[in-house]
Amino acid sequence: ELSRAQRKLSSSLSAFQFECIGCFQTDDEVVIGSSLKEFAKIVDMVEDERERMLDRSYDQIIAPLENFRKEAIGGAKEGRKKFEKQTVKFYQNQEKYLNLSTKKDGQILQEADASVEMEQRFFAQASLEYAFLLQEVQERKKFEFVETLLSYMYSWLTFYHQGHEVFNDCSPYLKDLQVRLQRTRENFMSTRQEAVQLKNKMLEKNSDSGSMDKMYTRQGYLFLMEKKAFGTTWTKHYCQYQKETRIFTMIPYNQVQQKITSTETLILKTCVRRMSESIDKRFCFDLTAQDRDKEGIVYTLQALCDEDRKLWMDAMDGKEPYGGQGGSGARVGNAQDQTELDAFGLNFILRAIDALEARGLEDQGLYRLVGVSSKVSKLLAQGLDPQRYPKLSLMNPAEWETKTITSAVKQYFRNLPEPLMTYALHSEFITAAKQDRLAPRVAAIQDLVHRLPNDNRIVLEKLIQHLCKVARLSETNLMTVSNLGVCFGPTLLRPEEETVAAIMDIKFCNIVVEILIEQYDKTSSEPASWDTPHLVDSLSHTSTPKGSPPRPSKHSQPVLQVL
Repeated sequence: ELSRAQRKLSSSLSAFQFECIGCFQTDDEVVIGSSLKEFAKIVDMVEDERERMLDRSYDQIIAPLENFRKEAIGGAKEGRKKFEKQTVKFYQNQEKYLNLSTKKDGQILQEADASVEMEQRFFAQASLEYAFLLQEVQERKKFEFVETLLSYMYSWLTFYHQGHEVFNDCSPYLKDLQVRLQRTRENFMSTRQEAVQLKNKMLEKNSDSGSMDKMYTRQGYLFLMEKKAFGTTWTKHYCQYQKETRIFTMIPYNQVQQKITSTETLILKTCVRRMSESIDKRFCFDLTAQDRDKEGIVYTLQALCDEDRKLWMDAMDGKEPYGGQGGSGARVGNAQDQTELDAFGLNFILRAIDALEARGLEDQGLYRLVGVSSKVSKLLAQGLDPQRYPKLSLMNPAEWETKTITSAVKQYFRNLPEPLMTYALHSEFITAAKQDRLAPRVAAIQDLVHRLPNDNRIVLEKLIQHLCKVARLSETNLMTVSNLGVCFGPTLLRPEEETVAAIMDIKFCNIVVEILIEQYDKTSSEPASWDTPHLVDSLSHTSTPKGSPPRPSKHSQPVLQVL
């Protein structure tokens, strides 16, 4: 019985495959995914020598996995029930809301508006929480499951006479796997924090989901009026519009019943807002088509709310019934305090790096420990102020703690209006990190680094050169290449749009930074191509007439073109 159980365990481990969100995995995830097959080989090696004993198999394997199933997977199932319940409730409430007549009293309409808005918030919260739970379970099981089996493998091998020799043979692989598991856990914790922040931001700003997909100018649910023999009906459709081709697609679909029938496509000719006096429904607008077989047909559609109608009309260049523009106009965001990739910013970064390197780079948790927010803001404000930065001294640890300086460096890059590695190359960096083999991965990233703007590339090289020095002292400061990737990946490769998909790519941002550090000699320019002291000196002298503080001009040549 014991021998058959061991053989069955080996067979199960060989056949087991992880199901992961997304199409690509990191090198660590690939090794973790194949680790079960390696475990199966080890089991078979020992089983060939003698019968197996599983005295403590229940406490080491069954109980932890059962707890994970009950707590993590069970929690996700409860989240799904809540999501499905809230989905049905929201769409039922929405249909009641949309069926309200314009002849209803104004107070009743206001109460209906408030009710549907509240249900929409509840629905959005339930959706995000369920997606978050799914992502968390999928990510956790990579290390929760394997880590449990890894613990079992260590203890299991010690029970047998031949186990010692097998352990010596497998020890390098097991230790490497343990390091990879730790890195995966750290990436998960970093990603989880970003996911929580994103969820909160999405709940706060109530982002418009209709414009998130770049393939379509706008998409979302609309109700189409259809004339029948004994009146009219309103059918729910999922609609998609591409402004470049003016193609408008309608897919009849009910999210509660989850049924899809035929699809209708037309080439848009005009979009006109429907006057409330001419129809018993609110938020309506009319479309006409250029298609010959549909010429003369008017499609009357009802949006989900007045704001939704404005967004649809903006996308389709809609007009008012009397010929005015029906769009809501451009939205102007509030200006926020931002740092700039200018002479003063670079001067501050170089001085901060010099101060850190002068202190030895041996502080444990360098770049991991977070400084006091008020002190970090004060340091940044003084370091970037043209009038105050000459008086700034970072060499006194009593005045500026190491964690304050490292936090200011990260905050400077985080506050740039565009990340250091640019929005334009973000997707290409991620694609390069997803390549299967290391050599083409490094070559692709090297090529992308040289495609960065000159200013950005030089600043990046200086930063990576500094991080290489930090990583060389990892035995003292505990900041390995992987840890530095977690610290700087999301900052240097910040996505342009904060989406759940972007959250899933954070681990690949970390890999890009890891490669830049590990392969610095290959990805950097020739050492003689730039000189830091000369650079700072040149930048510090791009000033206005004597007696005035230097002020960079937005219309001048790039600040690093002096090279």
